[in-house]
Amino acid sequence: MAEGVSIAEYRKQLLKERLLRIKETILLVLRHRSAIIGLAIVLFYSILGALAPVLTPYDPVMGMDVADAFAVPEWVAAPDTPRNVEGILDNYKIVDKSVVGDVKVLMERLSDGSIAVKVSGVGEANITIVSEDTLYYPYRPARSMLVKYGFKTTKLGKEMGWYNIAFAIENIDLRERGAVLVYKRGDRELEIPKGLYVVYDEVGFRMYSPFPLVREEKNVSTSIRLPYYVINAKQPVPMPDDVNAVSEILLEKDTRLRAVIYITYSCSSTSAMMRCSDGGIEFLIQPLYVKIYGLAHGILGTNYLGVDVWSQFVYGARIAVVLGLSVALATVLLGIVVGVLAGYRVGTLFDYVATFIIDVIYFTPLLPLIMAVGIVFGRRLDLIFSVFILLSWPGTARLARSWSMALRSDLYIEAAKAVGASDMRIVIKHIVPQLVPLLVYSLVLRVPGVIMTEAAISLIGFGDPHTPSWGKMINEAFYGGAFLQNAWWWIMPPIVGIVTIALGFALLGIALDEIVNPRLRRR
Repeated sequence: MAEGVSIAEYRKQLLKERLLRIKETILLVLRHRSAIIGLAIVLFYSILGALAPVLTPYDPVMGMDVADAFAVPEWVAAPDTPRNVEGILDNYKIVDKSVVGDVKVLMERLSDGSIAVKVSGVGEANITIVSEDTLYYPYRPARSMLVKYGFKTTKLGKEMGWYNIAFAIENIDLRERGAVLVYKRGDRELEIPKGLYVVYDEVGFRMYSPFPLVREEKNVSTSIRLPYYVINAKQPVPMPDDVNAVSEILLEKDTRLRAVIYITYSCSSTSAMMRCSDGGIEFLIQPLYVKIYGLAHGILGTNYLGVDVWSQFVYGARIAVVLGLSVALATVLLGIVVGVLAGYRVGTLFDYVATFIIDVIYFTPLLPLIMAVGIVFGRRLDLIFSVFILLSWPGTARLARSWSMALRSDLYIEAAKAVGASDMRIVIKHIVPQLVPLLVYSLVLRVPGVIMTEAAISLIGFGDPHTPSWGKMINEAFYGGAFLQNAWWWIMPPIVGIVTIALGFALLGIALDEIVNPRLRRR
C-alpha cells in the first residue's frame, strides 16, 4: 500500500481493479462465438425454469386430466380437433310435473346456484328438471368427459317419503332431430337413440334393490368419467358395452348440452311394501359441472395421464439448471479443497490418507450404489445427488492436487513462507486463486454429467417419482406407450432439453479452454 493512502481508499482501489478484471474476463469470453451461443442456451433454460409458475398453471406431477390422454399440441391440430370445453349447468327449472293425490312441489333457487325442491303429501309425483344454461360444443366428437354432480335429501314432516333421483346429460339438438346410432356387430344390428345419457340413478344403478324406490337420507357429491361402460346396460335404452357414450351418443359438432334431473316421489298409506302416511322430502341439488376433454391442448400436448407436457418441460428445466449447477458446484468445491490440501501437504500423513480415499472412491461404481441407496432409503432426489456428490469429486481432486504440488514450489510461495505467512493463508491467498480457471472449467463441464446421470437413473426407474425432471419424462414416455402412440410431442422435448443444455455448457467450456490454453487460441 502506497504511503499517504488510507485503508478505505486502498480497498476501494482494489475493488475497482477486481471489477475491471472481471469485466475484461467477461468481454474476453464473449469474443468467442461458442461462448455466446452456450451462454444464450444456459440463460434460456434458466429463465424458463425461473418463470415456470408464470408460464403454466398446471402441476407437473399431480395435474392429471388437464385434457384427454395423448392430446396433441394445439399448434399442429386441425381447427375441428376437440379442445377442452367446460361449463357449469345451473339455472334449473321444472319442465314437467305429474302429480297424483295431495302432493305439493315447491322449488327455490339458492344464492350458490343450487336449488331446493320440496315434495310433500300423500300421493305420487314425477318431476323433470332441466338447466336453462347450456354448453355449446363446436368441435368433432371428443372421446371422454367428466361430469360432477351432487345432491342431499332430508326428511320433511313426520316421516320420509319414498323417492328416486337420476341425473342425465342431454344433447338438445340431437334429441330434437331424433338422431339414432345404428349399431352393427356381425349379424347384430340395433338402433340406439342419441342425445341422452344417464350418469346417476339412485335405484337403477344399484346391483340389487328389493324396492323400486328408496327411503333414506343421502348426501352425494361425486363425479363420473365417461365413457363408463358398466352403466351402458342400465340406460333407459340399454346399449352394448363397447358403445362410447361421449363420442357416439352425446356429442356432435355445433350442438348444445344441458343437465336433466328426474325425481320420482311416492307416499301411500295403502301400499303393502312402501307404506307412508305423512311423508315429505327436501332435495338440495347442486349445479352440474361438465368438462369435455380435448384431443388438442397447449404448447406440447399431454401424456398418457393427461398431464400437461409443457408444465413438465419447464419445471424440468428448473431442476436441470438448479440441481445441475448446485451439485456440480458442491462436487468441484469438495474436490478442490481436498486436492489443494493434499497437494500442499504432499508426503504427509494427510496426503497419504486423502490419496487413498480419492483412489477408493474414484473406482467405486456410481449407478449401482445409487440404486442400492434408492432401494434402502427411498427414491429421493436429495439422496440421489448426495451420493453423486460423494462419489464424483475424486477426478477434480486429482487435478487440484497435481496443480497444488506444482504451485507450492514457486518462488512467490517461498517468499510468503519467508515473511511468516501461515499455511492456511498461503493456500487461500496464493494457491486457490490460481485454481479458479480449473474450478470454472470443471464446473461448466460437470453440469451436463449431472443432468445426464439423473436422466439415466430415472430411465431405469430409480429416479424421484415426485420430481418433474427431464429424466422422469423420458422414463414415463418409455413405459407409458409414447412410442406406440407416436407421441413425439412427449418424447422429444426432454431429449432436446438434455442435449441442448449439455451443448450450451460444452460450448462455454470450449470457450474457456481456448482462453486458458494459448495453443488452442492460436489454432
